[in-house]
Amino acid sequence: MKKKIILLFLTLLHSCSDKTPTPVPPSYPVQIGTVSQKDVPVYIETLGHVESITAIELRSRIEGELTGVFFKQGEEVKQGDLLFTIDPLPYQAALQQAQATLEQNQANLTLATEKVKRYQPLVNDEFYSQIDYETLQVNFAATTALVQQNEAQVKSALINLNYCKIYAPINGMMGLLQVDYGNLVTDGGSVLSTLNQMAPIYVTFSVPEFQLPRIQKYNRENKLKVFVAYEDFTEEVFEGELFMVNNQVDKKTGMITLRATFKNDQRELWPGQFVRARLILYTMPKAVVIPYTAIQVSMNGPLVFVVKDDLTVEQRVVKLGQREDDQIVVLEGLKVDEEIVLEGQLNLYQDAHVFIPMDKK
Repeated sequence: MKKKIILLFLTLLHSCSDKTPTPVPPSYPVQIGTVSQKDVPVYIETLGHVESITAIELRSRIEGELTGVFFKQGEEVKQGDLLFTIDPLPYQAALQQAQATLEQNQANLTLATEKVKRYQPLVNDEFYSQIDYETLQVNFAATTALVQQNEAQVKSALINLNYCKIYAPINGMMGLLQVDYGNLVTDGGSVLSTLNQMAPIYVTFSVPEFQLPRIQKYNRENKLKVFVAYEDFTEEVFEGELFMVNNQVDKKTGMITLRATFKNDQRELWPGQFVRARLILYTMPKAVVIPYTAIQVSMNGPLVFVVKDDLTVEQRVVKLGQREDDQIVVLEGLKVDEEIVLEGQLNLYQDAHVFIPMDKK
């Protein structure tokens, strides 16, 4: 009886071992997104710096005491505004002296002219010697030259007197005051201050020379736009226009310099500042784009995990185009509205099962 019970138990145990269920494949949590489509600008990005169109170092053209400063440091001034005055007294005296000398020689010239006119008939009638008359003519010519010299001296003295006042040659922003009131300044000496034009303003940047044919091609078709930003292009972005391409490539670096103009009405861009610059060549219509986080690197090139209807994934090798901030253009390999894995690719493989956590839905 006991043998029958043991035999029955072994038979049941064997039958149970034959019916062990197939293990369920693991499923991995992921975050998914959708392949989208939009117009994407094709650009060249590089580092540039801001420059004033006109930057002026203000210096004195005469020597004298600085007697007046008529601006606040850092304020904007208009063309023709008075900025500095230099003690005019020595130059007023020099002008008066030159004018007095001129008047004296003008009187002498009037007398010399009258003598030449008066003695000419007497020479013709031989009542006055030829040699004395020629002396009168020489005196007239010398006095005429002296008057011309005096006139030039008066002009020079007047110019120097006018240099006692320094005016703003352009609209712009004043810099730091380099020489204080009361100090002696010299002709062409120390910089008194600087004046920078703020609007419009330049952004200058360089690109590799192999980009030059593309730039020339698209610049012939349309005026190219340039965008600049402080750090990246996710916050403040400023729009300008390509102004010029330099007339030669730098042989030492193989770079070509370009310059763009910006209105800068709000003074966002500052001379000397470094910025990121994007030269827009053209716009790619209806480009396929995906978040950059979806891209994985493999031996076969970049790939993306595409989520199928049964929540399994397919490894898809893609051909990539230009990256734009947190997105990238896909030239081949994906279609619009396909779902792709954005996060959680570490454990995935071909036909792996995935699920979306509740907090990610």
